[in-house]
Amino acid sequence: MNILSRCLMALSRESRMSIKDATFSSEGALFYTVVISSSTIEQMVSECLKAGVNETGGILIGSYSEDSSTAMIVEATTRPADSLAGRTTFQRGVRGLRPLLHARWKTGLYYVGEWHFHPGGSPEPSGDDFRSMTSIAANPDYQCLEPVMIILGGDPAGSYSLSASVFPRGDGPIRLREVLI
Repeated sequence: MNILSRCLMALSRESRMSIKDATFSSEGALFYTVVISSSTIEQMVSECLKAGVNETGGILIGSYSEDSSTAMIVEATTRPADSLAGRTTFQRGVRGLRPLLHARWKTGLYYVGEWHFHPGGSPEPSGDDFRSMTSIAANPDYQCLEPVMIILGGDPAGSYSLSASVFPRGDGPIRLREVLI
């Protein structure tokens, strides 16, 4: 049973279950690590349950280690009101994000990437996901050289799985593997 399955069970029973942070790392010459707090996982699962059979998503907020090799994700936003969502599509809007990010920046937290939900599907990134994240990495307005993409996949009434990828500016995407502790 993966961490998201346990989280979903805890949410559906409305009892608090100890959900642990999830850690993902790369292999090879370029080493990246993403740590997702348990509260962030709970935020994402809650939003997926609300969305039902439609895709949903938002942005990821967190910080980086001193050497920038590790992103620590502490918040996943809800779907902005101007987002477009359907059964097999999601286009994140922007309404309300600028003031939110400005407020987080004052506390040492930053935009670190995107998350979204593939209801009833795999957490594998699609071609559109790759194109969108490559565009974000190349866009200086995001001020994020290596954005992270987290995808939740699965049945909204059953268990979920999670994937993590990093999109370094000027390089191809790097798929991360969950580190089981």
